[in-house]
Amino acid sequence: MCNVYEYINEPVSSISSIDTAVIVAVISGAVAVIGLIVNSIMSYRTKRMEYRYSEIREKQQELREKQEKMIDPYNKLVNLIFEILNLTKQNKTINDIDLIRKMAEFNVAVLLYGSNEVISKWGNYRVNMANPEGLDPSKSMLKLEEVLYVIREDLGFSKKEMSEGDILSLFINDPESLTGRQRTN
Repeated sequence: MCNVYEYINEPVSSISSIDTAVIVAVISGAVAVIGLIVNSIMSYRTKRMEYRYSEIREKQQELREKQEKMIDPYNKLVNLIFEILNLTKQNKTINDIDLIRKMAEFNVAVLLYGSNEVISKWGNYRVNMANPEGLDPSKSMLKLEEVLYVIREDLGFSKKEMSEGDILSLFINDPESLTGRQRTN
């Protein structure tokens, strides 16, 4: 115990014999160095955070611009779907040339700006529609709903709290006949 006291007491007693001006200068220098180090660290962290936030803002801006470019083609596709459904209710069909033109316009927009998932779901839907032997209207409508869900997700909407048949209920009166489940209110 005595040795510990001597180790502590000896440097303290030697400091008391040093001139006060020297002690003040050493303390001031130490405080200045510590302040410089703290300032450098804080400046680095601030710049790093600003850089990260600017990257996030740029990515958000890019996403908004992409979404804005897709709103018109997605809107045209939904209008085309409603047009086809309304013509079907009237026992009429859409002009094939007009349909092909509208689909081609949508394909170009999806290729350029659509998410990978939209491209995949849209491609699967088109392949199913092009195969008349395997064309089951119920499955076709469910596949169309899948396309519309991923389009909504591409525009920033969540599918949370939505289930199979929810979007179809906007097109048809009895989505339960396609999904096999009862709707909850």
